[in-house]
Amino acid sequence: MYLIIDNLTSTGSSIIRPAPLLLPKPRIIKSLSASNLELTNESVIYSDINAEHSHIIEDLNEKLMELGIIQNLSTKFLDTENLMNKFELQRDLLDFFIKDIDKNKLRSNNLYLEQGYAMIIKDNRIIIHAPSEQGLFYGVQTLIQFLNQPDHVLIFNPYAILDYPLLRMRGVSDDISRGQAATVQNLKKFIKTLAHFKINHYYLVYMQDMYRYDAFPNIGKNRGAYSKKEILELNEFAKKYFVELVPIFQIIGHWENILFYEEFWEFGEFPASNSLNLANDKIYPLLKTMIKELSESFTSSYFHMGADESWDVGRGASRKYINELGISKAYLKHYRKVYEMIKSFGYKNIIIYHDILYKHEDVLKGLPKDMIIMYWKYDVKEDHPIIDKLKEFDLPIIVSPSIWDYNRIFPSLTKFEKNISFLIKYGYSKGIEGEITSSWGDYKNKEIRENRFYGFIFSAERGWNPEGQTSNSALWIAMCLHFFGIVNFRLLKIFSVFRKIQNKNLLKTKETFYYNHFFSHPYNKHTKMYRKNIKTTRYQDVIKMLNEVIEECEKLEKEVPKNKINIKNLAFVAKHMRFYCKKRINSKKLALFNPQSVSDDFKALIINEISDLKKELNELLNEYEYLWHQCAKKEDFSSIKQRYLWLMKFYEDKIKQIEKNLSWQDPNIPSETIYLDSKKVHEIHKTYFKKSFKIEEEFESGHIQVIGGTFTKIKINGVFIGNVISRFSLNYVTLQNMVKIFDISKFLKVGENSILVENIDYIGGIGPINIYGEIKLKSGKIIQIKTDKTWLATRNLNEEFTQVKSLGKPPRAHGGLNYPDFEKGIKSKENDITGAFNTLISRFPKKLFWLFKIIMKLMNRYDIIE
Repeated sequence: MYLIIDNLTSTGSSIIRPAPLLLPKPRIIKSLSASNLELTNESVIYSDINAEHSHIIEDLNEKLMELGIIQNLSTKFLDTENLMNKFELQRDLLDFFIKDIDKNKLRSNNLYLEQGYAMIIKDNRIIIHAPSEQGLFYGVQTLIQFLNQPDHVLIFNPYAILDYPLLRMRGVSDDISRGQAATVQNLKKFIKTLAHFKINHYYLVYMQDMYRYDAFPNIGKNRGAYSKKEILELNEFAKKYFVELVPIFQIIGHWENILFYEEFWEFGEFPASNSLNLANDKIYPLLKTMIKELSESFTSSYFHMGADESWDVGRGASRKYINELGISKAYLKHYRKVYEMIKSFGYKNIIIYHDILYKHEDVLKGLPKDMIIMYWKYDVKEDHPIIDKLKEFDLPIIVSPSIWDYNRIFPSLTKFEKNISFLIKYGYSKGIEGEITSSWGDYKNKEIRENRFYGFIFSAERGWNPEGQTSNSALWIAMCLHFFGIVNFRLLKIFSVFRKIQNKNLLKTKETFYYNHFFSHPYNKHTKMYRKNIKTTRYQDVIKMLNEVIEECEKLEKEVPKNKINIKNLAFVAKHMRFYCKKRINSKKLALFNPQSVSDDFKALIINEISDLKKELNELLNEYEYLWHQCAKKEDFSSIKQRYLWLMKFYEDKIKQIEKNLSWQDPNIPSETIYLDSKKVHEIHKTYFKKSFKIEEEFESGHIQVIGGTFTKIKINGVFIGNVISRFSLNYVTLQNMVKIFDISKFLKVGENSILVENIDYIGGIGPINIYGEIKLKSGKIIQIKTDKTWLATRNLNEEFTQVKSLGKPPRAHGGLNYPDFEKGIKSKENDITGAFNTLISRFPKKLFWLFKIIMKLMNRYDIIE
């Protein structure tokens, strides 16, 4: 298969121009001794490509038009025989590389036959030959990169290129399930852009909750879930670029977003369980129906069945079944059954994550031998002995590093470079089939997704060349050239600033805690220890660096030929970090501030400083909203937006306090997190909490806010009013509903009232609850309902209630919890660690629970939780 550009003009010069910046770097590239050639309007494209793949030539013409020098070149289609006769061609171009390769060996190399190409620039023409359409497409992408060199002159040094990948599968895993669902147009941008860098797999995470099923219309509702039409459109688009569009559909774990809802409780270990109930055969018709519908849109031969992090298996409804059968046999039975189910819908290549199954040798022995194991690991180690263990079982393996973007404002550059490079290189040395680099949107996917491009493109080079031919610096230069259209030191400097901030921890926080500090109440505490804990050393230097980045972005936005929106994204990251620094400086300054002890002039200065912060935050939110809608669906944005609105309100409240000359007021709700005892740690256990309160006059309204641990039912005066599911999770629905408000007005009465809480701790923690409520009387008075040590509890309603224990009021245990806005139905602003405390207890060795309590006491003493 050929694409030939004929009738180039000889320049009469053989001056060697700078070597082209190509990404990925070709396997063999040789400079030839001949005159330079120039592409002109008189040049003609010849090809034997079929009409189905004519867009390959369209992409080339699009690039020529982008340069503004050449219009669409005349294109002539000939069959292969006539094309070869016209140009007196051999069957291939391999004679140019006779000293570099064994031709016979190469002709039997499947990777060359499936995806390879040869290119010769010589004798007034450019010839690209490939054994396949995909290979020809990759050859054209390399030619486009020749055209995209820094000087933008359509003059070619004579070259011979022979190229093919060393890994068959090179792709990315794109998290669209945790709160930022990409638009179809944005997904197309990712596919087309990454295909230019020769990736050929694109995975959508997790489709069990992000597909609009006909049979289950409530799954993915109001989440931005994708319709069949959208996926079909995306699937056909991906095929044009030789990209496999693959669903990651979890067949056991990561089901919180579905099992949260009562209509699906019967399928899980317990309500909002992470895992399906393997003892319940009803899960198989459910899975079959969902997979069947997916197969109508996802037509790739690949299907990823997930099966990682199934933490809740055997902890609830399936406990007896798992104990009797054995967890290894239960897993294997389930995996094989779903494997056959997926096969029945035409999928030939089925992938499964490694992290659960590799711990069970019986599972590894019993898996179908064509099951592809995806080994994922997010660290910077060079060796991965688990791959060696997996290889013992003669199963195909692919590796999955990460771009380290989860729960941080910007991907961790140095860490993802090492993780991607080391893992792919080690895997390649052990004979892996490919690599799929992942991104994750843990905790509602607050990051702007377009910043994933850099890690994904980096992985495209390492996947094509797993032995690491290209240096990191050369790779970044080429990336900037081909993504933004320019090589500019100022552009590279932006990434170096972000890298420096990350590597030297100039923001003085662990990257995954950045958002917790960013959204925390700026005046959360009023202690010397709190002031000491806010580290701001060198923040002024950081602000100066970030100001320079923002200025450079403003200039570069006017200069870069393409992907200008990504320059805006870089500027936004810098503005976000800059605000973070200013916020923390201000918080430290006012940690012990008392307006009654300073002059009016100083108070005015402080008010102006806070007003400026509020204004800057508002501008940041507006820009965030704009950038979000450029790449993602509108669903789920309001949840994150509310955090910015809360932060602005905190600044407004502080200004009012200072204006009224009020001393510091605790912004956290006064309710304590209470529990009965730790006797049932690591067991499923039920606890009843109760409290009586009196309303002595007519009331206007009543509300309570509840955080449970794990599944909590609430009764007011003996009437069930609802339940709350509160547990630590990375997934959107559970996080969104961790804290819940109830209107209890119609259940109250003048006189004695009671509240009874039934809490079932399904994960084996201590079953803590936190309740805060307000009853507004017609006289204007407020009755507070709050959990504290006056509450009573028991594990059996037939037994005596005893006094509860307390973990203290926020920010202890759960982190900061500001006062909710009951009238508007807006819950307290929780943070990402809400629910994590009880999960830690459930996983901490029971015999060392005493040590855990000491650790928590020290954390509270030293005011660490914010």
